[in-house]
Amino acid sequence: MEELRILNPRLDANFKAIFTQPTESSRKALKSFLTAAIGREVKEVFVTENDNPIEFADQRGISYDINCTFADGTAAQIEMQGYEQDYDYGKRAEYYAARLISSTLEVGDYWEKVPQAYQISVLNFSFDTTNEEPVHHYTMADIKDGSKLSGRLNVIFMELPKVPPIDEKTDIRNLPPLIKWCKFFKEADNPSQQGLIESIIKSEEGIMEAEKALKGISQERWRWIIQGQIEGKERDYYSSIHNAEERGIKKGAHANAIESARNLLRMALGTPEQISQAVSLPLEQVLALKEELETEKAANLANHISPEKTMF
Repeated sequence: MEELRILNPRLDANFKAIFTQPTESSRKALKSFLTAAIGREVKEVFVTENDNPIEFADQRGISYDINCTFADGTAAQIEMQGYEQDYDYGKRAEYYAARLISSTLEVGDYWEKVPQAYQISVLNFSFDTTNEEPVHHYTMADIKDGSKLSGRLNVIFMELPKVPPIDEKTDIRNLPPLIKWCKFFKEADNPSQQGLIESIIKSEEGIMEAEKALKGISQERWRWIIQGQIEGKERDYYSSIHNAEERGIKKGAHANAIESARNLLRMALGTPEQISQAVSLPLEQVLALKEELETEKAANLANHISPEKTMF
C-alpha cells in the first residue's frame, strides 16, 4: 500500500484545518495545544469565525487565524506564520492581542469583565535573533522590576527554527509539551523523521489527535491544490525579492567600479589597460571615463583663466 503523503502543517491553511475540523480529534488537539501554550488546562473551547476557504484567490488576502474563546471568557487567536514577512511582527502581534480584548467588551461592562487574551503565533522563522530560546511569553510588565500589570494581554511566540535537535538519547517523555508540539509542526511531513513523530505522539495524546486530523485532511485532494498554490505564490514572492536584490547588488557594484576607475585615473595610477583589469570594467568604458575627466579638467582650466567675474 502506498504510504500516505502528509500535508505541510507549517502552511497556515493546513495548520488551521488541523484544529478546526468537526471531529473529536480536532477538538482534543486544540484543547491540548492551548493547554500547552498558555500553561493552564483548557477544558472547553469554542471556535469562532471558522471560515475554511474552499476556493483560493490570493493567499495573502485570506485570514487563516483561529479565533476562539474559553468557557471563562478568555479569548485566544492562534496562527501559523510559515514564511517571514516584511513587517514588524512584534507590533502586529501586540495589535491583535489588544484587539482581542477590546472586541470582547460590551458598552457598559465593568473593568472586571476584561478577559485574558492570548495571541499565539507559531513562527517558521526566528523572530528574535539575539535569543536562542524557542518559546517566549510576553505580557505587560514593569521595565525595572518585572512586576506584571494585570496579565490580561499576552503574546506567545514559538519559533520553530530554534527548537533543539532530538536524537535517540533524548527522553521524549521529559520534554515540555510545547516543545513536542513545535517538533510535530516542524517535522510531521518529513518522511525521514517519522520515527521521531511516532515517539512524540505516543507521549502526548493531544499530538496524537493532531496527527489523526492532519492525516485526515491529507486525503482531501483540494487541500493539496491549495498547498501547491500557496507554495507557488510564496516562491514567486521571494524570487521577486531575490531578483530585485541581485539587480541592486550588481548595479551598486558597477557604480563602485566606475568611481574607483575615476579615482585611479585622476591620480594617474596605472594605464587605462591596468585600471580596466583592476576594477573589472571594459577598456572602452575606462577610456571613455578618461576622456570625460580630461574634458572636465580642460573646462576647469578655462574657467580659471577666464576674465575676472563681475562682483555684486
